[in-house]
Amino acid sequence: MDLPFSEQHFSDRHRLLKINIYLKVYILVLVLVGYGTLELLGLLQYLNFPQRAIGILILSFIFLSAVYLYLLKKTLRLSILYFLVAFTDILFFTLIIHYLGGADIPVLALIYTLPIPFFSIMISPQSGYLVAVTGALAYTCLAGLEYSGIITYYGSEPIKLEKLGIILFFIFFCFVSIAFYSGYLAELLHRHRRDLARAKEQIIQYNLTLEEKISRRTKELEEANAKIAGYSRTLEREYEAQSIRLEEVQRQLDSSLSELNLKYNYENIIGKSSHMQNVFRLIDRVTDFNVPVLIQGESGTGKELAAKAIHYNGPRKSKPFIGQNCSALPDTLLESELFGHIKGAFTGAISDRRGLFEKANQGTLFLDEIGDMSPNMQAKLLRVLQDGEVTPVGSEKVIRVDVRIISATNRNLKNAVGRGEFREDLYYRLNGVTINLPPLRERREDIILLGEHFMKSFAEETGMPPKALSKAAKEFFLGFSWPGNVRELENTIKNICVLAKGDEIAMDDLRCKPELFSEVRSDHSVQPLNESGGDPYRPRQEARPAARAARRQGHQPRFGVRPH
Repeated sequence: MDLPFSEQHFSDRHRLLKINIYLKVYILVLVLVGYGTLELLGLLQYLNFPQRAIGILILSFIFLSAVYLYLLKKTLRLSILYFLVAFTDILFFTLIIHYLGGADIPVLALIYTLPIPFFSIMISPQSGYLVAVTGALAYTCLAGLEYSGIITYYGSEPIKLEKLGIILFFIFFCFVSIAFYSGYLAELLHRHRRDLARAKEQIIQYNLTLEEKISRRTKELEEANAKIAGYSRTLEREYEAQSIRLEEVQRQLDSSLSELNLKYNYENIIGKSSHMQNVFRLIDRVTDFNVPVLIQGESGTGKELAAKAIHYNGPRKSKPFIGQNCSALPDTLLESELFGHIKGAFTGAISDRRGLFEKANQGTLFLDEIGDMSPNMQAKLLRVLQDGEVTPVGSEKVIRVDVRIISATNRNLKNAVGRGEFREDLYYRLNGVTINLPPLRERREDIILLGEHFMKSFAEETGMPPKALSKAAKEFFLGFSWPGNVRELENTIKNICVLAKGDEIAMDDLRCKPELFSEVRSDHSVQPLNESGGDPYRPRQEARPAARAARRQGHQPRFGVRPH
């Protein structure tokens, strides 16, 4: 941890003072060791100075230095400790010079220079000047006392006046010069320390500023990354939504092209009976007009095939054809499917969805099993047909649509209106033109034609060799009631083609469809086993004459159009 400049300066002064005391103690210890060595060698007797007095002074100084170190450890105020150390140094060296008077005094006077640099550096230049002047004055007083004869030094004559002047000049020059240069260096050192401390503070401040800038830029980058991530998620959602729409459009386009390539015309509705010819003529009349069409007929009679023939031969053939079974979904899902919904309209509505009315705009919407629609949905459908507008579930936005409605049902809607099960106003909205598709039992001359068509189509799809119906199988097919109509006939043909062993379908091959021989059938059903033990797969005898008579006379139920 970095200390402020004042605390750091205090620590440096404290350390330098300790070094000063250690150095002087170390020097004096060496002097004592030298004295001991000279004493052992017997050389001290040739030296003319008071050995006892100097030894006592050195020991006293070492003792006082130990006391000062102890006070320094106790963190005594440095100003008081400086004064005590300076006073001890001046007194000690003055007495040493006094007792060593026989030596060259100018040389001994240089001993005063020892404490001056330490105090100049540790305290200030002023303290260096103070120590130098005080030492010079002390030695001047000592020299004056010796000159006057008040005190004398050992082993020499009294000092001469000429030598005294030279000594005083040398002392003042030496002390003042050393103090000046030491103070100058100390001041320069302090100034550099201040500049260094100021530069360090500036560096710290600059680093703090850089850290703030880096932190701010980091925060800005994080916010920018968060925004980019948000934009990316939005783009991903938009991309997924667009991909779903494009896939849907592609499917519709592929379906439309497929339907157009197949040419949904009357060639795909197989039939040469008078009933089917009436249907073809009726489709010719309604194809080019934008009127609603109601197709009625039993299940499996080809109501959706007729609806596609109307659409793909009319002016809307380049637009979508979309079908929906109204009995396959509950009201809530059917409403969402027809009219669409917005995100959050109900549980599970995680995104906006277009309804079938909007998807079929300018095209045709085929509503199968319209008679099974609930009264609530009938009312909502009626409003759309009246206004030509749809409102998605959960939204207030109104969308204009232009859709041709073709509906289909296996129920008699007029009877349902009479029973109150179907809205009369919706019935007349849907029943612009009614097309009644006859069941297969009323167009038996088309059964063999349809069967051969399905066998040919199955052979082309699977790559199997084409098969043919035997005479017995044809008679059986003509005598069967076909409650599932064309759909049942197609499924039966496919099953028999898969399981038949030969190129011709015989009666034995019909065993794969046991329901064909069930007693729970119409008047044209067959017996599973006759009482005489005959062929169990042969149609009932009383059914065949009736069927033949009907074909021979060409008697068919009445079929027509009721425009409104």
